Amino acid sequence: MLSAVSVTASRLRVVLTRGLARMGFREDSFLVVIAAIIGLVTAGAAVSFHELINGIRDLLYERIGPERLYGNWLVMVVVWPCLGGLVVGILSKYVFRTREGHGIVDVMESVIRSSGFIRPIAAIEKIITSAITIGTGGAVGAEGPIVQIGAAIASGTGQIFRLGRQQMPVIIGCGAAAGISAVFNSPMGGLLFALEVILQDFSIRNVTPVVVASVIANVATRGIFWRLLHSNFKAIFVIPPSTFEMDWTQVQNFILLGVACGLVGVALTRTMYFMDARFHRLRVPRAVRPAVGGALLGVMGVIYVLFFGHILLHQSKPIPFSSYPMPAFFGDGYGFIQLLLGGDFYKLWSSSYLLSLLAFLCIAKVLGTCITLSSGGSGGVIAPALFLGAVVGGGLGVLMRISGLYDASHVQPEAYALVGMAAVLAAIVHAPLASILILLELTRNPALVLPAMLATIIATGVARLIFADSIYTLTLRRRGINVGSATDSSLLHRLVVEQVDLDPAVLLRPREPFQRILDLMTRVGATDFVVVDDGGAYVGMVVAEDIKTALMEREAMPLLVVEELIRIEIPVVRNTDDLAKTMDTFAKHDVSHLPVALGQAPTKIIGLISRSGLMRSYQRALAGA
Repeated sequence: MLSAVSVTASRLRVVLTRGLARMGFREDSFLVVIAAIIGLVTAGAAVSFHELINGIRDLLYERIGPERLYGNWLVMVVVWPCLGGLVVGILSKYVFRTREGHGIVDVMESVIRSSGFIRPIAAIEKIITSAITIGTGGAVGAEGPIVQIGAAIASGTGQIFRLGRQQMPVIIGCGAAAGISAVFNSPMGGLLFALEVILQDFSIRNVTPVVVASVIANVATRGIFWRLLHSNFKAIFVIPPSTFEMDWTQVQNFILLGVACGLVGVALTRTMYFMDARFHRLRVPRAVRPAVGGALLGVMGVIYVLFFGHILLHQSKPIPFSSYPMPAFFGDGYGFIQLLLGGDFYKLWSSSYLLSLLAFLCIAKVLGTCITLSSGGSGGVIAPALFLGAVVGGGLGVLMRISGLYDASHVQPEAYALVGMAAVLAAIVHAPLASILILLELTRNPALVLPAMLATIIATGVARLIFADSIYTLTLRRRGINVGSATDSSLLHRLVVEQVDLDPAVLLRPREPFQRILDLMTRVGATDFVVVDDGGAYVGMVVAEDIKTALMEREAMPLLVVEELIRIEIPVVRNTDDLAKTMDTFAKHDVSHLPVALGQAPTKIIGLISRSGLMRSYQRALAGA
């Protein structure tokens, strides 16, 4: 059945590709059609995922009510994450048989190692396991899983249409962008996240289909919410009217905020590494580890409720149950973040209590996220990054307000919380552009763009200065994949041929006998030869593969001359050509060496560039980056 569908889809692809070619479109224009399909399917998956999370959360927390849940039933704060972790562990180990992973990292690895081939079943697995993890209280977000869900949908679509390996990474980017666009209501953020983090390539070839997927996913999600769920699809956070304006007196404040957010981002990344190592050494079955992580998270939740709620405030918990039924650092924490983005929150309690609460929540969220993911829970780090950014930004705003150094009426902690969200996200994933745009589309507040730009760049710089890896590249490096910054994939475009060590060119004339080639192979060890005319102008090449073929015709060898073996189609590359173009030439002609000429003398060969020499130069540049 599936094979028949694939055959039909493949034929459709061929027909449409030929039709588009006759209309003057490029061969890969069919990717736009694929991108639209991916956007539609991912939108449906994202809405289902969203509703499943909300359904589990409502069932386990909302319906019990605050009096019972945070009174006589307080033990359920431990039981629910523990039970959810056990279910996820059993499903991952025995049903889906997947390895432990952090969602987006697995997508990046698939793009690097297998050109984007992902099992389509991963979409279903992530919808179920991540919804259970988040819905039962795991301190993670839905964004990482939805990227993996979108990528799995994209990979399955590509496999059905039998796309080539060179096209698969592009549609994986389409799936990632569609997922972010659908969950965050952020089509531009989804576009930049896919290009900056997943593909690490901003070429126009990638941009067009990714834009289509992101836009289609957003429009389709809006339509599903309106037509089927009878509700509007809005930005995740509703931002109250603000009078905030950026001025010179606040520049140093946002620089300080960027530094603080960079430190918090590194703390999360390093703690994740530490927790990963500890849980892998834990002598319990893999299926049970998420339950252990859930129990530890639950214990922190009980401490939070008892100390900051029952003891200090004499109420069930600090954050109103109607705003967020879970402990504040459980789940994605969006209900609590919404409170931090409003000015009224900072007037509820004394500054000392508020700062103590925010400091505890910052530490608890870092530990809770790392425990949830390192133990084997399923989820992403984008929501925790937003939570940490809002907490750090709000706390810093409170400190500035009470310090006496500033006019208290001009310091708005809620504005610092908003900017902090983008800054911590940028520090954790090393993607400042995507972070700024996601913030802008989440909040719909353009007044924060300038401070967000400043703080995110500072936070990213501080994070890279202290620890070079992002939370994604750290895991990839531990898996044996050496990746650098988001600009590394463009290194081949920035490096040129003259930066590569060239091999000497051994020259031949067309009328020379074949025996001349054998003599030179013995004397100088050459395997590929450049053929020039009597004036020294390039004619073509004689390559090792053709020489081996000629050696099999021993009776004809005495009669062979060089011009009978020339490959005239092998082009000359110039010393100023970039390595990306040169690599394409290598792939097109399938040779180990290419002739190199100076730009001002394109027929005079100065040497040979080899595939191995090109890759050595690239690896050196990659290591330097």
